[in-house]
Amino acid sequence: MSTAELLERPAVQPAAARYNPYLEGNFAPVVSETTAFDLPVKGRIPEELIGRFLRIGPNPVGPQDPATYHWFTGTGMAHGLRLNGGRAEWYRNRFIVNDHDAPALGRPNLPGPRNGFGGGNANTNIIDMGGRTFAIVEAGGLPVELTYGLESVAPSRLDGTLPHGFTAHPKVDSLTGELHALTYQPGLQAISYVTVDKAGHARVVADIPAPHCPMIHDTAFTARFAIILDLPVHFDMTLLGKGGFPFGWDDKMTPRIGLLPRSGDLTGLRWIEAPSCYVFHVMNAFDDGDQVVMDVVRHPKMFANEMRGPSEGRPYLVRWRIDLATGGLSETTLDERGLEFPRFNDARAGQSYRFGYTVAAGEVMQEFGSIHKHDVEKGVNLTHEAGAGRQMLEPVFIARDGGAAEDDGWIMAYVYDANRDASDVVIIDAQDFEAPPVATIALPVRVPFGFHGNWIADPA
Repeated sequence: MSTAELLERPAVQPAAARYNPYLEGNFAPVVSETTAFDLPVKGRIPEELIGRFLRIGPNPVGPQDPATYHWFTGTGMAHGLRLNGGRAEWYRNRFIVNDHDAPALGRPNLPGPRNGFGGGNANTNIIDMGGRTFAIVEAGGLPVELTYGLESVAPSRLDGTLPHGFTAHPKVDSLTGELHALTYQPGLQAISYVTVDKAGHARVVADIPAPHCPMIHDTAFTARFAIILDLPVHFDMTLLGKGGFPFGWDDKMTPRIGLLPRSGDLTGLRWIEAPSCYVFHVMNAFDDGDQVVMDVVRHPKMFANEMRGPSEGRPYLVRWRIDLATGGLSETTLDERGLEFPRFNDARAGQSYRFGYTVAAGEVMQEFGSIHKHDVEKGVNLTHEAGAGRQMLEPVFIARDGGAAEDDGWIMAYVYDANRDASDVVIIDAQDFEAPPVATIALPVRVPFGFHGNWIADPA
């Protein structure tokens, strides 16, 4: 590998992986933290990309019970690739330290506040807030601040402004610079609508009564509304303490979508009955006259029969139109293929848009493959083929500096290559989507299938 240097820390024993698909193959944890410098590159990295391409996912520490281990509960591990001036300067992966796993990792507990459900295991997304890097998780977990090199610093209440936990999936409004989030926590009786300003300080805009504690992974907003997904997966006390995941499907719940004025005025909150399904991810939402448009990845059910991970049927991309005059909701299929992890040009959040990007995903969420580009205006869907033995992860769009067109930029994605049992990062011209990557960066280790990541450019 060129002039790469590997710095490995003491290995953690791998989890048992005999009968659980979320402990096998590229779901299996990596056991060491690695740092590699001067990574080999095929092609040419755009020189204007100066920053870090970060990703996070579950990476359980120590033996796990295959009968009860749930993919969502593994210890967080952050992965980062640093680009600078056309070079891949370094890759590193680091465990996110939490109270439960710190002893097994041989590390002290982190200083700072504690809160909520799940023991502070931040394993779902990695973002910038107020110029600082945070690993984040839903269901009451606090953000965990990380150094530039991804070492765990401390849980954070965002300088004392976050009253409870946070979310795994905030959305940024490019027009205001604010992050919008819905937070929930077992034991509380409400869903909190929270915004985070450019300085990284939180403000609770409204508390929405929700004693049933629905699992809300994602949110969306339009110019007028914050959108609440209240779908039939909720916290179940009967599952708590049984070693598994304490959220399950409830056929008795009426699925609904809340439209809350962005001011937080609860008297203006309106509930719309939704199709019976579960939605982890909203691609985008926007106002269209007297209608609200939402493009979502729809799962038939979730955690009704399989309690170890998302395995309840093929997820596909649909458009929901909500008629504000009648309260009716109509559905149109945008792509019937199995897919997940939708992304788009974040500058279009809450506004009408044209292009989105997803990764192929099978019925049991283990069959990741190529990535797709969706022209939601023209109904055209393109595919960037992963290649034999290669599986791509969530595609992230990075706009070109000064680019005018919505798709003028790059798609970056981590790719697992079974041919060498290691991962790459690819950079694709978003306007030449089906062409080979403009650059492929070979990493020295696997990046397990996980959840979310982002490009965080260095400050100018």
